[in-house]
This record gives sequence, C-alpha cells and structure tokens, in this order.
Amino acid sequence: MKIILTGPTGHIGSNVLKAALAHPDVTSIIAFSRRELPNSPPDPENKLRVVVQTDFTKYSDETLKACAGAEACIWGMGVGNSEKSRSVIVDTTVAAANAFIDGKLAGEGKKLRFVLLSGMFVEKDQEKKLWFMTEGRKIRGEAELELMRLQKEHPDALVVHIARPGVVTATNSLFPALLEPLTRFINIDDLAAKMVDTAINGHTTQLLEQDVLRDDGKRLRKQSLTDAR
Repeated sequence: MKIILTGPTGHIGSNVLKAALAHPDVTSIIAFSRRELPNSPPDPENKLRVVVQTDFTKYSDETLKACAGAEACIWGMGVGNSEKSRSVIVDTTVAAANAFIDGKLAGEGKKLRFVLLSGMFVEKDQEKKLWFMTEGRKIRGEAELELMRLQKEHPDALVVHIARPGVVTATNSLFPALLEPLTRFINIDDLAAKMVDTAINGHTTQLLEQDVLRDDGKRLRKQSLTDAR
C-alpha cells in the first residue's frame, strides 16, 4: 500500500514514519517535508521518497503524479496553539485534501483515507466560550470541520479519520505504562502504530479518542512482536 505522510521531521511524525516503514503492508511512502530529513530511519526496502515542499497549499502536476496510487494520507503537520498557526493547521490541510481529491490519487472509483492528527479537547463550536487554550482548540476544531465537510461533499473520494491524542510521551518515557489509563498520557509508539493501522485498515468510527488510540496501539504493537517471533 502506498501512503502519503506529512510532518516527518516532527516528534510525532518521525515516529509515524518509522512505524510505517516497518509495517509489512506499507510498500511506498511519499513524505512531504519542508526540508530533507536530518536523520532518516532505516529503510532497507527503499519504501521512502521525500518530497521537499515549501508551499503546502499548492501541488504541481509533477508532485501529484508522484503521489498517484496513494490510498491513504497521514496528515501530521501542526504547530503551537496560537492564531498564527491557523494557516498551517487549517489552510494547508484543506488545500492538500482538495488537491488529492481532484487528483484522484487512489484511482478512479476509490476513496482516499485521510488520517488527521488533531488533539484532545479540540472544540468544533467556533462560538463557544473556552477557558484555556482557546485559539488552538478552535483552530484544530475548524480543521476537523473542514475535512468533514469535504468528506460530505465527496463521499466517493474521501474518508476522514481524526486522531485526538492527549499528552504524547517519548518511547523510553519513565512514566509508568500502568498509569496511562488514569491520565491523559499516551506513548508515542502506541499512537504511531494506531495511526498507521488506521491509514491501512480504517476504523469503525471517524473520531479516534485517547483511549482508542492508546489501547489499540498497545494491542497492535504486541501483535507485531508476536508475529515477528
């Protein structure tokens, strides 16, 4: 399966890339990045192609041609919670989804699965009064709404899934795994495993909240270790 990935140099995106490269069902990865990857993960099967993209609102015919055949996109771009991040979180997401729909990347009659990295406490109601992280939560909520609108307008071309993790901890975090269900913490490897699996197999619901991401991610990683033995 061929997938598209954005944000491969970020904390979450780089781990999603690593998980995708290791997944046996992923045969090709087009990674959009503002710069060359400083430290590319092991890629013995030459699955990865990095496309340096400075403007994420415009996609040339050549770029779309490179993406032809992609059946899923994991959208992992994002910046801090501030008004200036709107162009990154909303505008680029919508522009890419529109370009991929118009380009019919998955093929005639096939749907592109678009997996958006969002966050916990996102608020889609743009008029609601919030008490903390107001702009960031609403900006991400707007991005979710726009993707849902595109799916409704193009039901035969787009399927959207939205991941809403809480606080993402590092691979070797000292935070006890047994306490994760009682908190808003999720291990980066569990999140990456679930996002890649969702890109490949989809999910029964559009929204993937913290508990689903964490529990399914742990199960998938355990199954992967069992299969490797």
